[in-house]
Amino acid sequence: MTESRAHSPENAPQPPPAGGRAGRRRMPVWLLRTILGVAAAAVLFIAYLIASATVPLTWANSIKNQVGPQLGNSIPLGMFYGFTFSFVPVLVAWQAHRRKLNKWVRVVILVLAVLLAIPNLLTLGVLHGTTGSARNALSIWNTGGANWFGAWSQSFMVVGVLCAVAVIVLGRLWLRRGRKIRQVKAAEKLVRENEAKKARAAKDAARAADKAAREAERSNRRGTGGTTGA
Repeated sequence: MTESRAHSPENAPQPPPAGGRAGRRRMPVWLLRTILGVAAAAVLFIAYLIASATVPLTWANSIKNQVGPQLGNSIPLGMFYGFTFSFVPVLVAWQAHRRKLNKWVRVVILVLAVLLAIPNLLTLGVLHGTTGSARNALSIWNTGGANWFGAWSQSFMVVGVLCAVAVIVLGRLWLRRGRKIRQVKAAEKLVRENEAKKARAAKDAARAADKAAREAERSNRRGTGGTTGA
């Protein structure tokens, strides 16, 4: 009796669950994504708070150090920053419109364009920001000899964008004109080739007719000579 109970299927020991995780319920995918999204948003918000408190002051001090003791240096410096970091990003961002590019390549191009525009974005943040750090950064420019930097930088931001748009438009017109010129030249070449083929065919036909006429004349002479001899 004891042996029969020991070997019965009901009393046999059950194997442990695989990995020991059978009793645990897996977290739903939507809950995991929600947690990750909330965590990412919190990190971005904290980073924004830190950047809004430190970046404007850092940028203002950097421009102040670049301007130096002379007030007039803020004008060419503002012209350089405003034009360069609006002209180049627009041209770079325009490259993303190419149809042959992959979607991710376009995203990389647009991100690169935004990164190139960061100096102007920082300048606009100092000039038009409403935070205390932005106002303090603007006061650094106004009292530190860089008070003309913001105005000239903003003006040449517009100039840079307009010049970039002009370059894009003129470049497209130039490429379109080049395509039309190549099409016209290809059509003219085709016409010349057809005319040359027709001229060669006419020459060949004329030569064939001349040869046939000479052969006919020779055959007539032979026939006439044979009749006279008879």
